[in-house]
Amino acid sequence: MSKSNDSNFKLETDLLALRSLIAVIDEGGFSAAARRVHRTQSAVSLQIAKLEERLGARLLERTSRSVSLTPAGETFASYARRILELADESMLAVTAPEETTLLRVGFADYLAPLHLHTLLARFRRAHPNCDLSLMLGLGAPLLKALREGDLDVVFAGPGGGNGTVLWEEPLVWTGPPTPKGKTNSLRELAVLPAPCVYRQLAFDALAKAETPWKVSIEANSVQAIQSAIRAGLGISILPLSAVQEDMPILKDEFPELPKTSVVSYLDTNQSHPYAQRFIDYLVASIEESNANQMMAAAG
Repeated sequence: MSKSNDSNFKLETDLLALRSLIAVIDEGGFSAAARRVHRTQSAVSLQIAKLEERLGARLLERTSRSVSLTPAGETFASYARRILELADESMLAVTAPEETTLLRVGFADYLAPLHLHTLLARFRRAHPNCDLSLMLGLGAPLLKALREGDLDVVFAGPGGGNGTVLWEEPLVWTGPPTPKGKTNSLRELAVLPAPCVYRQLAFDALAKAETPWKVSIEANSVQAIQSAIRAGLGISILPLSAVQEDMPILKDEFPELPKTSVVSYLDTNQSHPYAQRFIDYLVASIEESNANQMMAAAG
């Protein structure tokens, strides 16, 4: 065997150890990570210990209450995520159906992830035989199109019938802050048309709090609502992921809001070969994005 194959700078580990490491990071501890990767806590601890031994570097700082990344761990974790991403893409690319198929996807635009373009690009790389048709709009019309056979999968909020909850996130008030001394002043709302559930939620919450309000802006897209908020033309209720950096989140002077959920809906009349794959890709992409945000906030 060539001596070049004995390099000390080659990563000698398996994907299971990398998955365990990422699970510990994402879940914030070994117990939750063990449940995620379907192993015992001691097995996960041993995998991490062996990985650190091979690397000659400590990846995690452990206390009785928390687990955090060392500087070496932060560097290695970013590579580990890329390795796992490529490994999963290679598996999906080989096992994907060979025939060219069109997958018609509907996204309620207030739930479409900000990095949707990245998700679509990654999915297409892994599934070159799957053509995509993407429709953004309000949840009710998208679900109607699904029932009529014009879409294969829809991502929308709850209330659309039989669907699968993918994740939950907070709803927040966003818009220009209330001027001091005018806590009982008229609230101007920027909302989507009926039957938007967030529109009705805003009406009900303000009425229950006995806060006067009026609709000042009615727009047909979340992008238009976001523009109205940036211009200071009104306040609105949006999922936290739809609130961009330059949009203030309003807290104390506004009624508390429940969480919302993102639900996937499939055409029950047919089984599309790529629909569940797309759902899994979306969930994995959101989990990765959330983990990166948590790491950035911790740093």
